[in-house]
Amino acid sequence: MTLPPASEPHDDLLRRAALPADGLGDLQATPRGVLWLTADPETGRRRLWQWHDRLEDGQPQALSPEHLDIASRVNGYGGGALACLDEHAIFVEAESQTLHRQPLSGGEACPWWSRHDSRYGGLTPDPQRRRLLAVEESGQGREARQRLVALDENRRQVLDAGADFYGTPALSPCGTRLAWVEWDLGDMPWQRSRLRQARLDVQGTLHDLTRWDAGAAVTQPRFTAASELVVLSDHGGWWQPYRVAGPAESLEIQRLGSRQADHASTPWQLGECQHLWPAVDRGVIMAFDEGAARILVTDDRGREYARILHDAGRLVGLAHADGWLYAITQGERHAARLTRVNLTTHAEETLLALPTPEDPPLPRMLQATVADGERVLAFLYGPGTASTRPPPLIVRVHGGPTSACYPVFDPLVHYWTAHGFAVADINPRGSGNAGRAYRERLAGEWGRIDVEDVIALTRSLVARGLADPARLFVRGQSAGGFTVLNLLATTRLFRAGASLYGVTDAPHLATRTHRFECGYLDWLLGDAHTQRARSPINRLDDFTTPVIFFQGNRDTVVVPEQTLAMAEALRRRGVPARVMLFEDEGHGIRQPQNRCRLIATEMHFFLEQGDGQG
Repeated sequence: MTLPPASEPHDDLLRRAALPADGLGDLQATPRGVLWLTADPETGRRRLWQWHDRLEDGQPQALSPEHLDIASRVNGYGGGALACLDEHAIFVEAESQTLHRQPLSGGEACPWWSRHDSRYGGLTPDPQRRRLLAVEESGQGREARQRLVALDENRRQVLDAGADFYGTPALSPCGTRLAWVEWDLGDMPWQRSRLRQARLDVQGTLHDLTRWDAGAAVTQPRFTAASELVVLSDHGGWWQPYRVAGPAESLEIQRLGSRQADHASTPWQLGECQHLWPAVDRGVIMAFDEGAARILVTDDRGREYARILHDAGRLVGLAHADGWLYAITQGERHAARLTRVNLTTHAEETLLALPTPEDPPLPRMLQATVADGERVLAFLYGPGTASTRPPPLIVRVHGGPTSACYPVFDPLVHYWTAHGFAVADINPRGSGNAGRAYRERLAGEWGRIDVEDVIALTRSLVARGLADPARLFVRGQSAGGFTVLNLLATTRLFRAGASLYGVTDAPHLATRTHRFECGYLDWLLGDAHTQRARSPINRLDDFTTPVIFFQGNRDTVVVPEQTLAMAEALRRRGVPARVMLFEDEGHGIRQPQNRCRLIATEMHFFLEQGDGQG
């Protein structure tokens, strides 16, 4: 397929659109400075970077070698691939899952720990015992097993085993208490999980274990500066902070603050940190307000008295050291940014910022009414060119499906709006960040209410004169691709759709998906009959709208044979269906050069189906 011609400014926009807007992560802070991972714009590999006050030019420096990619593979989604121990950073090499040790003063990274057929994530330092705590996952597929372990150069100690899944452990500042979250097969960590605590002796062995199960989901246990435990639980309908104290037989659970909002994003990865308690009388928490993150300073009871990082719409991570708070955020006017905040004066200093244009498209929060008076949330970005007629519209459906979109700068949205499109990012019912009830609306309803939500939002935008009814397009990746394909089988509202490694055959996926999600499809879709009925591969006769598929040839989640078979079956029925395969990609198109090809081809397809207008 010939790529569309573009002016030089649009060529530059295309290159930028292929770069991740969220390319910073795994934030850590020590008295020696702050460390994080950055995705290399040329290769997509994640490298270890460092900043501290003593750098001569004040600029961050890369520590890990260019050829190493740093990422955890635990649960398939990883997280917590970096920790600091003594004068070293310990990180997980992506391919082999070997732990490497990197001197903070510079020098070569060298292998530190590995175990056959094992993956590591949720790394947590135990400085008093000069060891590392971690979630260890061994084995493959449904036979994989997890445990909490402690590692040093010479030995491995199993701290706890028996639960099906473990979250990142939290160690108290005094080193004598450990807390973690665990959950069982059939549940996802945002459905039901339990909090565990234990006392550690001098050798680091666990004693006096306690358990709290509120019949809901707990996440992100953190100890305060006074070694009190705070955890986020949604048993009250929202992920809110609770102080947990007392012995096992009479635990005291005290809610902190009064804000009715989620204080955490959906925990797809290990090691997320969106609340901290850096002083005896002070906390820093994140709370969602109409889909946007707000970062707040509180007292020790969770009462808010200041807001910081006002331009942030998404919080990726927090860390603190020596009176400074460090934060990775994204905002509507900036891509990922590393900022430090003085915890006394609240003065802010940007340490690193990914490129952002001077005139980014700004989001407008919208709501559309759906069945039974419920509302669906979305963010609308207007086109960058003026016109006397409503603009063409791209509706984007996020993956997960229990993830979320945020009102933040995205270079891909900028690319589309520069070409004259309006863009609507939708958070259908079932998305995160809007409370437990909103998230659980998707139970047994995936492929139905998410389809209703996209249709309702699109019609609302057309009715308001914000989108041209003759030039409507929809795209989604992974779980979002499943929604897109079911949309195209349900309505003739759209001129074309794009499915990026989207789910086509739910029952087949259920037999292949990894252990982490092996019960998720049953929750999302129900019994085998419903799974078959809502699988796009079984709705071929309902399609008339042109569709383009983007697929990695190494994808083991949505295998390429499924995508190719569906496209061929659609073509036999006279439906225009194209496929773009990427030989060196898996479940997700990550390499910048491949993303450039994908974005340009998708744009060309939409323009072609819209009669070249846009």
